[in-house]
Amino acid sequence: MDVFLIIIICVLGLLLMYVNIYLLALYCHPEDGGFGSSLFCKIIVVLGLTLSWCQTLMLTLDVTNERNQQGLDMHLCWIIIYISVFVMLVFLIPIAIFYYESDDEKPICQRITLTLVQEFMVLVFAFLTIFLTYFWLRDAQVPVTVQVQDATLQFQSSEIDLNIDNFIITEEKQDHIAAIIDPITFTIGLMCFLGYFFLILYGGIGMIALPLDLVCSYGTRPIFKSAAQATEKKNRLKRIVAQMIDYAKQLRDMEKDVKCASGWWSKRKQNAKVEKRYTKLVSAVSELEEECEIFLLELDIGNANPLIYIFKLLLGIILFTITLTWLLHLLLNVIITIDGIPFSPWLNKLFIQLEIHNVGFLSVFFFGLFTLYLLWCVTKGNLVFSMPWIFKFHPMKINETWMNSFLFNIVLILISSVALCHFSTTIFSQYTRLTTVDLIFGTQIKYLKIFSWAFQNKVFEYALFSWTILAGIIQMFIKCRKPKLLDQIDQKKKNLKGNYEIELKELFLK
Repeated sequence: MDVFLIIIICVLGLLLMYVNIYLLALYCHPEDGGFGSSLFCKIIVVLGLTLSWCQTLMLTLDVTNERNQQGLDMHLCWIIIYISVFVMLVFLIPIAIFYYESDDEKPICQRITLTLVQEFMVLVFAFLTIFLTYFWLRDAQVPVTVQVQDATLQFQSSEIDLNIDNFIITEEKQDHIAAIIDPITFTIGLMCFLGYFFLILYGGIGMIALPLDLVCSYGTRPIFKSAAQATEKKNRLKRIVAQMIDYAKQLRDMEKDVKCASGWWSKRKQNAKVEKRYTKLVSAVSELEEECEIFLLELDIGNANPLIYIFKLLLGIILFTITLTWLLHLLLNVIITIDGIPFSPWLNKLFIQLEIHNVGFLSVFFFGLFTLYLLWCVTKGNLVFSMPWIFKFHPMKINETWMNSFLFNIVLILISSVALCHFSTTIFSQYTRLTTVDLIFGTQIKYLKIFSWAFQNKVFEYALFSWTILAGIIQMFIKCRKPKLLDQIDQKKKNLKGNYEIELKELFLK
C-alpha cells in the first residue's frame, strides 16, 4: 500500500471530522448545546457528514489502488460504504428524528415504543419500494460492438500474423448484453438517481454562493475606527453620562422644592415642570444606552483582524477559479460534442498527463480537490437554500438550528454525496477508467432500464450546468448582505434621534 496516500487520507479525514464538529457547534441551537443534550442526534449528524466526505476520499483511494495494483478489495470497501449510507438514511437518522420530536414529558418507554413504530413504517416503505422496483427494473442492457473479421487471407500465407488490426472487418453491428443487477448495486443506483436532484439543486447554488460570499464579505467589511477615534467617542460618552448625573441631581433638588412650595397652583405648576424634565431625561438615558451599545458593537468589530477579510478575498478568488474550471470542463467534455465525441477531455487529459510524467500524486491530489470542492458546494448550497427567507421547512440558521432540522438536512447531503460519486466518475471517465467505482457506476448502474435514459443522454450534467449559470446570475444581482453585526449597528443607528444631548441641555438651562 502507498503509505503516503494512507497518511494523507487519515489527516484529511481527521480535518474533515473537525470541520463537521465545528459546523454542528456553529449552527446548533443554544438549548441543544453541550454534549449531554441530544448526544445521540449529534453523533448521527457528525457521522452523516463524515460519511458524505468519506465517499470522495474513497474515489482517490480507488484510483490509486487501480493504478498501482495494490491489491486492496475496493469492491468490498464500496459495498461497506454504501450499506452504511443506506442504514443511515432509512434507520439511524429516522430513529433520531422520531425520538427527538417525541414528547419529552411522556415516559421513556412510551417514547421509544412510538419511535420504533414510526421507524417500522419507514422500513416497510423503503423495502417495499426497493423490492418492487428491483423485481421489475433490475435488468441492465450493456451495449457492445460486435465485429466479424475475415482471417482467411492471413492463414493462406506461410507467415501467419495474428495481429487483430490486420484482419479484415466484414461486418460490424451494435448489440446489447442482458445482465441482472444484484439488489445491493440496484439500491446504490436508486439512491444515486434520487440524489441527483439534490446534487443539481444544492451544487448549482453552492458553486456560486461559496466564492461569492467570501468576496462579498470583503466588499461589506466594516471600516475600522482608529484608536484615537475610539478614545474620543469614549470620552464624549463619559462626559454625557456625567452631565446626565448632574441633571438627575437637579431634578432631585427640584422635587424637594416642590414639596416646600406654598399653594396648590404653585405646586401643580412646578410638579408639571419636573415631570416634563424627568420624562425627557428618561428618554435621553435610553438613547444614551443605545449609543453605548452601538459603541461596544463597533469595538467588537474593531477587534477583528483586517487580514481576515483580505484572506477571504483571496480564497474567494481561488474558489471562483475552481468553479469556472468545473464549468469549463462540463462545457468542453459534455455540452460541446463533435459526432458524439466530447470536444476536449481537458481535465481528464491533464490528470493522465501528470501520471505519464511520474507525478501521479498530483493527479490524485487535484482529482480529490475537485470532488471535495463539489461536495463543499453541495453543503454550502444546502445551507443557503435552507435559510428561513428561502425555504422555511427545516431551516439552517447559525445558533438557531434544532437537531431535527440538522438531521433532515443531513439526509439530503448524504444522498447527494452518492450522486456526486457517480457524477465525478462520469465526468472524469477517462481518468477513473478500470476502477471499481467505474465498474459499479459506469457499467452496471448506468445501463439499468430505469436510469439509462437519463444517464446516457447526460440529462443531469446538462441540468447542473444550466442551473449553475442561472443561479449564478440570480445571486450576482442580489445585493451582498452585510454581516449580522453590521446590520444590527445600522438598524440601531437609524433608530437614534441624535439630538438628545442638545435638547436635554436646552431644557435644563431654562
